[in-house]
Amino acid sequence: MYYPSVNNLLRLGVAFFLMISIGTGCEQAVEDLGDPQNSDKTSGFIPGGNRKYIYSVESDGGAGGTVTQSVSGTRDSAGITVYNLQSVIQASGASMTLNNNLFVIGGKTYTEIKVPDAWYQYVTLFNQMPNVRVTKAVVNGYPAYMVMDNALKDGGKIAVSGPQVQEQLIEYTNNGNLGSVKQEIVHITGTGKVETIKVPAGSFVCSRFSYEVATTITTRVGHTQETANGNEKITVWMAQGVGIVKQQSDATLVSVIPLPTGEIKKIVTNTASTTTLQNIQ
Repeated sequence: MYYPSVNNLLRLGVAFFLMISIGTGCEQAVEDLGDPQNSDKTSGFIPGGNRKYIYSVESDGGAGGTVTQSVSGTRDSAGITVYNLQSVIQASGASMTLNNNLFVIGGKTYTEIKVPDAWYQYVTLFNQMPNVRVTKAVVNGYPAYMVMDNALKDGGKIAVSGPQVQEQLIEYTNNGNLGSVKQEIVHITGTGKVETIKVPAGSFVCSRFSYEVATTITTRVGHTQETANGNEKITVWMAQGVGIVKQQSDATLVSVIPLPTGEIKKIVTNTASTTTLQNIQ
């Protein structure tokens, strides 16, 4: 069954997940919003503590909402301070919470690329389809990290450390017939450029990073195989001690759905979205 509010929320969740998977910063033009109790953050890309960052999210597909982001806690791991960045997404009367780990080492900010919660929901829903039984559900290529140069300079890099491909695989039977769905995700290295940007929350001197995320979905039903490719081009402005200031995204998103009848349905959606920092509390 199709629920528009849930669909809109998931679309916003995916869009914002791509943003916070690189959670970064540069130098704010007005004031330093870093957490004075955690000096390792002030030269990195982690939002200041004890603050809330309010964003608007607009999409040409009609989905819109708000995101409230904060650093909700810290913990020590092998002598490294690891921060939890929490983002609460609200749209169409529904809510979704995302959490990402961030830390700073050697002049670079690392953000964990983790298995999305939506993956587990997908596996559960898939297993509830009539006459379908999931026989295998595995992920590969995790953990990996999005890594960004902290220095505010033209030509700064954003890239992946660890496995270069993240893979999610489901194998199943449908009325006794074998099938599978495999999704591969690749983050393509991008570069930065110093730029001043003004948004409702203020004026910020940022690194403007541009990069791409490519996806390939391969679906097999019996002897039939279908491959679909998706791509998202992302430009994001980042401010030190604040993180995300603005993001623009243009994407071709592809869904490949094995139907209970044994057929394969491909859905291609072109979307554009803009996320903007509205207020810091």
